[in-house]
Amino acid sequence: MDRDLAEQLLAIEDRDETFDGAATPEGYTLDTYLLLTIVDAVQGVQAAVIAAAGADPPAFDPMPRPETALDLVREEHRRRSMERLIAEFTHPG
Repeated sequence: MDRDLAEQLLAIEDRDETFDGAATPEGYTLDTYLLLTIVDAVQGVQAAVIAAAGADPPAFDPMPRPETALDLVREEHRRRSMERLIAEFTHPG
C-alpha cells in the first residue's frame, strides 16, 4: 500500500515485460475473496428470484474489491495517458 514503492515497481514493470509486479492488499486473504464472491452470488440469486416472480429485479453492483497502491498508480498513469491522447486530438497545436 506504499505509493512510492508502487511507482518504483511500475517503472521496473515498464522496463521488463517478464516482471510480475502483482501485489495483494493487506488483509485481503482467500477467505475475504471467497466471502465477497458469496455475497455477489447471493445478490445474483436474489435478483433471479425476484425476476422469476415477474418483477423487475434491482441492479446489484458487485461488492468492491480492495485495491493496492500499484493498482491505483497504474490507473493514474493510464488516465494521464488517455488525457494526453485526447488533448492531442482536441487541442490543435
